[in-house]
Amino acid sequence: MILIADSGSTKTHWKLLKKDNTLETHYTKGLNPFFTDKNVFSEVINHGLPIPKDQVEALHFYGSGCGTEGMIAVVKEYLHDSFPTAAISVYGDLFGAARAMLGNQKGIACILGTGSVSCVYDGQKIIRGIPSLGYILGDEGGGVTLGRELLKAFFYHELPEHLHAAFTETYHLTREMMLENVYHRPAPNAYLATFTKFIRTYQQDPFIHNLVYRCFDIFFKNHVQVYPEHKELPLVFTGSVSSNMKDILVEVAAAYGTTISTIMKEPMEGLVAFHLQNDR
Repeated sequence: MILIADSGSTKTHWKLLKKDNTLETHYTKGLNPFFTDKNVFSEVINHGLPIPKDQVEALHFYGSGCGTEGMIAVVKEYLHDSFPTAAISVYGDLFGAARAMLGNQKGIACILGTGSVSCVYDGQKIIRGIPSLGYILGDEGGGVTLGRELLKAFFYHELPEHLHAAFTETYHLTREMMLENVYHRPAPNAYLATFTKFIRTYQQDPFIHNLVYRCFDIFFKNHVQVYPEHKELPLVFTGSVSSNMKDILVEVAAAYGTTISTIMKEPMEGLVAFHLQNDR
């Protein structure tokens, strides 16, 4: 059996490709090695992934935080504890997004989920990219940035009255509660990204539309237009934020003279197709 994982900071999407060609789907919490240690990896997989792990022959793990050789080695070690007999391959989530949406075609692949990142892909490998600086210094346009900007607007009393009332009714959030979650509890990036649900609901409101537009504009400025070929190559996006707010994303792309070829909520379908073709 072949197991494929697409792991972000918020959740991990698993697909088990069985010997009879059927597929089994599972979800667990996100397994970003920057925020998740070896014990948590083991706990999530061993208790949250109900599959016969000793029968997995190959594991392809595409993960947020797995973009360097050092982190790839760390995650391989973590995964080996739960899958001791499997051949384990670990890739960055951006490579997975490019492989899923572009296949063997050259293009610019972008992720807008909890975080954000982009690259130029030549059909086989990533040949150029802007380094991810994480949720404090980077992740422009991602859910963590959108959530942060919404919280600032709420606590600075910048939200229009109707939005302030709706936010208050939805979350009953105090400044003390927010500070506790952001500065003292694990995974503050995932916490901030939870507020994209409110943004998605009210994205047609002019204030929220402008908030999202500004965040996407910064993403394009820092992660798309920096590639000289950005107007010629196919431009593709994956991630919940790009999928849920695609109208605003298309609007920003048009302002930069580009057209988005594909917006895919999750890359798993493309990854399954790739590995069915190449691993059997």
